[in-house]
Order: sequence, then structure tokens, then C-alpha cells
Amino acid sequence: MTEQTGLNVTIDDRVATIAICQPERKNALTKPMWGELAKIVQNLSDDLELRCVIIRGGEGAGFGAGADIHEFVRERSGFEKARDYGLLHAEALQTIQNCVHPVIAAIDGPCMGASFVLAASCDLRIAADDAKFAVPPMKLGATLGYPELEIMLDLLGEAALFEILLEGQVFDVARAREIGFIARHVALETFDEEVAKTGKCIAGGAPLTQRAHKHMLNRLRQGGAIDAREFDEGYRAFESADFKEGYTAFLEKRKAVFTGK
Repeated sequence: MTEQTGLNVTIDDRVATIAICQPERKNALTKPMWGELAKIVQNLSDDLELRCVIIRGGEGAGFGAGADIHEFVRERSGFEKARDYGLLHAEALQTIQNCVHPVIAAIDGPCMGASFVLAASCDLRIAADDAKFAVPPMKLGATLGYPELEIMLDLLGEAALFEILLEGQVFDVARAREIGFIARHVALETFDEEVAKTGKCIAGGAPLTQRAHKHMLNRLRQGGAIDAREFDEGYRAFESADFKEGYTAFLEKRKAVFTGK
């Protein structure tokens, strides 16, 4: 893939990086960008040669200022427009959650509003020390839809989410770590290195294992009883060629070479 409108995709050693590039608007996302993001992630999910996807802000403008407020009157004024926009937004978030590959949100600078929800839909969030977070629809008279709220409620729990939504305050990486939004934060000067190292680490694992764990955790979040077929999914990896390669490599004290089979 090559550069799209506001989105730039690169692939290096089985790790795909999606950069959000709209620096003049602090990497805010437009309605067309949400649709394009869903298509890009779906294409990456279909590529089983890949091992990991990273979503980040581009061109030094931070992870993102949220949805582009300059198009609110045109695209979100009134119930029907707002609902159509919300459905497109929800589709992009769902596509990220359903991506077979682990998805990392690499967060620096502002991570606000819809960009915060975008990061919440990823599997792992790593932040630079300069990252700032907020979800301030209460300052705009807007509301989030059920899909966005469900994603954040599953991740953060009721107490933290109510605090974020009702107060609308900006908070830092220490608070983001405290409420479980980010896995870790690192110094800004080592941020790119840490993100690349994490992507490489994930890509180096057995892909069937990585995909199975993501799938099963998503299933558990949905609730309900696990039937016999689903239960058995937790053990299919043990009949794979990758499992044989993994334990053989361990015994031989060498690095395993996984093929996803």
C-alpha cells in the first residue's frame, strides 16, 4: 500500500504501520479518513504474511486531536448526519478490534476525543511521556455512541470512564497508566525505538498463538457461555507445525522460525 488521503501505510519486516497525517489539524480524523482506515485495516488483516499493525500519528503532530471539528457542521449537524458518521466511526473501530493481527496504538502528544477511542480499540497502547489525554464531548454538547462507550467501558471500567466523560479534563501518562489505559510510557526521545522494538517482539512470536489469544480475549469480552467448539479453540495450536518448531527450537537452544502453519 502507498500513501492515502491523510493516511500513510508502510510495511517493514512483517510489521505494518499506519500513520495519521493531517498535521495542520493536529492529526484529527475526517469522515473520509475513518472510511479509509477501515479499508486499510481490513486489507492488512487479510494479509497473513503480516504479524503486527501499529497505528500512530505522523509528522510530529501527535497521535490525534480527535474527529476533525471543522467538518462537524457539514457532516454531523442533525440526528441523521450524526448517526451516519457514528456508524462509519464504529465500523472503523470494529475493524481494528477484529483485525487478526495484534494492533498497537503508539501515542505521543495529544490523544483526544475520537483519537482516544481509536487508541482504546487497539490491543496495546504505548505512550511517550509528552502524551496528553481527554474525551471532552461535554464541552461541545455532543455525545458518544454506544459502540464507542462500550469499547472504553470494557477497557477502563465504570469509575474511570465516568470521571473522563463527566469532567472532560486533560490528564497525563501517569493517570493514563493508573486507570489501565496504557500499558507503559517511555521518554519521548526513546519512543520511536520502543515502538519499533515492541512491534518486532510481537512479530517474532508464533502468529497462530498471537492471533488465537487476541480472538479468545475478544470473545471473553463479549460475555456468554463458551460452547464446546469455542473451548477447543484454546488447544488447536498444539497440533500446529509452529508448536513443533517452537518446542524443538527451545530444546535445541536456537531461535524458532514460525511460518503460521
